[in-house]
Amino acid sequence: MVILNIIKLCLHIKNIMHYKVSLLLTVSIVSLLLVGTLHAKLPDLSKMNILFLCPEDWSAAAIGAYGNDVVLTPNVDELSKSSTVFTKAYCQNPVCNPSRSSFNTGLRPETTGVYGNPYNFERVIPPWASTIGETLTYHPIKTYMVGKLFHHNWEAVRQSGAYDGIYNSPPKGYQGRVLKYSVPKGTPQNPPKEWTYTSDLEWDAKMIEAMKIRKELWATAEKGSKQWNRGREIFQSLQAEVIGDSGDIAERNPDGKKARVVAELIQECSQSGEQFFITYGSSRPHTPLIAPREYFDLYDPSKLKVSPASKDKDINIPPVAKRFGRNWDIFKLRDETTETAQAAIHAYYACASFIDDQIGLILSTLEQSGLADNTIVIFTSDHGFHLGEHGMWSKISLFEQSTRVPLMIKIPGVTNGSICEEIVELVDLYPSFCEILGMDLPHDKLEGISFLPLIEDPEKSWKKAAFSSCRQGTYMGRSIRTKSHRYTEWVSYKEKKHTDAKVHFTELYNLDIDNLEQNNLADKSDYVSLQTQLASILKSGWKQALPTYD
Repeated sequence: MVILNIIKLCLHIKNIMHYKVSLLLTVSIVSLLLVGTLHAKLPDLSKMNILFLCPEDWSAAAIGAYGNDVVLTPNVDELSKSSTVFTKAYCQNPVCNPSRSSFNTGLRPETTGVYGNPYNFERVIPPWASTIGETLTYHPIKTYMVGKLFHHNWEAVRQSGAYDGIYNSPPKGYQGRVLKYSVPKGTPQNPPKEWTYTSDLEWDAKMIEAMKIRKELWATAEKGSKQWNRGREIFQSLQAEVIGDSGDIAERNPDGKKARVVAELIQECSQSGEQFFITYGSSRPHTPLIAPREYFDLYDPSKLKVSPASKDKDINIPPVAKRFGRNWDIFKLRDETTETAQAAIHAYYACASFIDDQIGLILSTLEQSGLADNTIVIFTSDHGFHLGEHGMWSKISLFEQSTRVPLMIKIPGVTNGSICEEIVELVDLYPSFCEILGMDLPHDKLEGISFLPLIEDPEKSWKKAAFSSCRQGTYMGRSIRTKSHRYTEWVSYKEKKHTDAKVHFTELYNLDIDNLEQNNLADKSDYVSLQTQLASILKSGWKQALPTYD
């Protein structure tokens, strides 16, 4: 009744005020009733800079601060000491394009219509949808995109075009500042090499031939067309299997250059006084798992342990959950053995250490610039990454390794290394950015909520579950992750939006005692009540899982 009266009041206000103002007022009041008071103890953050670090494919399980005592990530570990560290953060789809489409719009894949990498973001999202960059055009903050933020800028022309500056692949017709980087004079040259793509000369020869075919196809193909994608696949399927030395030094590596562009922007803004929103999207540790040789020298591959979650230990797990035994990049063409698995883990850790160093360079520059005390740092990734669990590698699954992401938020003077075990989702980033900058939400259809209340109180009771989805062939998996369990249903892809679709396969895992999700408890008599409860949460949807307060 109270909510109804407030809405009536707002509708009355609408008659005497601009429509957008009254609508946002309605949304804001209802949101406060849903999630409680949001600003009680936090200082005004609206004039602070934001540094958004979002490397590709970085698993939380491959970061020291998240409990891995083998991988070397000292800079991210140090960042965690002055951040709020979220241990249960989840993506909405464990694939690059749908995940990025989701957190860029604040909408879930079911709403964006982006379910996989081949989907053209700009063509399928609802016409009313907006993105973070577009919303920030209404704020005096300067926005810079360095590296990957959207899956492809040429499929997000308007959305990426909203940024004041872009480094790498500005969209056609871009009117903003095209950021450049010149390697400083005196920088050492890359070491000499006798190969083109990989030191495995036999594989290198295959890639050289594939590149010739790709060039022929691309010569007469429009970017993003079927012919263009066919050429891309011919080369990429071979490239994805490459691990080892990238053949360059950090200063000349593409991700190293991006980090130095970010560092230059920070220094520039420290001189100009401009408030900034800068994104850093590295390509590693996405495949191919290549990095400068020095980062491979940090590890002895023979001492790296393969995952204990071998596929022969899986109990009652349906084949669809394990991609029917397929891998999409690593070990798609090659065979997995103990030695090759160790080599792949070695390469992944080397890439993680390399990107950690680039983040260290960025954060060091931030300190030296004098802007660290006025800059919020957000570190996350678009999804996780399998390292052999269930015989799986890379992403595209609804297991914990693929859906869980790292998330650290550093707010100077506020965060202090607290651990938050409440559930948050990447779809919450958009409204969180809006609240940080004191901006109205762009519309009333965002499907995440600001996680700032958890910065204020990391133990505040929060969401009941995180929601993720993933396509496998003719099936669509829909999954929820509560604090203790994961529950997943697989339905026909054609019926993906039907709440009453026939369920073909079901999964239920107790992660408190089975953190590697190897024992599927679904349909067992002892778990009927729990399964019914979790199925109800999944069917009811994300809105019913939001936190509520009196």
